[in-house]
Amino acid sequence: MKIQGLWTKLSAVMACAAVALAMQPVMADELKIAHFMPSMHPMDRGVMTPLAEEMAEATNGEVTMRIYPSGELGKGPVQQYKRVVTGVADIVFGIPEYTPAQFTKTGLVHIPGLFANGTDATNALWDNIGLIEDEFAKAKLLGLWANNPSVLITRETPVRTVADMKGMKIRTPNPVMAALVEGWGGIPVSMPVPDVYNAMNTGVIDAVMIGPSGIRSYKLNETGKFVTTNIPSAVDSFYLLMNKSSWDGLSEENKEKLTGLTGRGLSLRGAKAFFEAGQAGLKLASDSGLELIEITPEAEAEFREKMAPSLAKVIDEKGKQSGSDAHAIVKALGGR
Repeated sequence: MKIQGLWTKLSAVMACAAVALAMQPVMADELKIAHFMPSMHPMDRGVMTPLAEEMAEATNGEVTMRIYPSGELGKGPVQQYKRVVTGVADIVFGIPEYTPAQFTKTGLVHIPGLFANGTDATNALWDNIGLIEDEFAKAKLLGLWANNPSVLITRETPVRTVADMKGMKIRTPNPVMAALVEGWGGIPVSMPVPDVYNAMNTGVIDAVMIGPSGIRSYKLNETGKFVTTNIPSAVDSFYLLMNKSSWDGLSEENKEKLTGLTGRGLSLRGAKAFFEAGQAGLKLASDSGLELIEITPEAEAEFREKMAPSLAKVIDEKGKQSGSDAHAIVKALGGR
């Protein structure tokens, strides 16, 4: 009887505990988003913050996102891909060309002259995602987009022709543009964009090729005197990736909601934010007294003639590295 009474009391306690647990609010999944820019960067304000707000609303607060800007989860943009694969962050914003060996085929979107703007480049990427998606297999691809073609900001010397670039030390955004700068007679320099401001001010480099949005983001209107706006140049590409385990940890319902908020739609938002920031950057440069230069059609033709051999070598090399028909991918993306 004593044993039976004990079991009765224990059952009652367990029942009460179950009711109490059922009454507890469901704990939200908080996803960590890591990026390396200031919190007011257009990609934070225009992409990541809206995504966090929309996901919280769509899931009634069941899934939230906390943004860690300025390298708070680890310094240096080069490690962003590693951070998402290893789970240091649940979601990361990054640049494929900081790990070019991983994103050889994706990097073909950077071939200069393919696109007039980032929206066209972004749509081309998603129209042909099947050609490159295997490069993202270690993570969940949430977004992939491009900015507008790079502009050239110079410290002292205006660039109007190929000859003006001879011997100039130029920070380039990716290996494709590095090859072209070399073909044009310049000296390409690779460095993370946060280092460019000091490098320009101290004369470590003479110029920087960068998307026009970078003028405002990195205060480059304070470092140069001239901006050449229409040299045949490459777009940069950007990704938003999610750790696979973090993705798998979401309920099927929340996976569906996140899918609906990302993909091509989110990517086009990123391209638009870059375009608007680029226009603001060029206006800031002009308002700050920098001279905005447009090269003539004759000068553009010379730039294109000089860069053709370098482009062919780049495409051939990327094909060897990726084991793919790189020329076919470039053609599919919109190449001639």
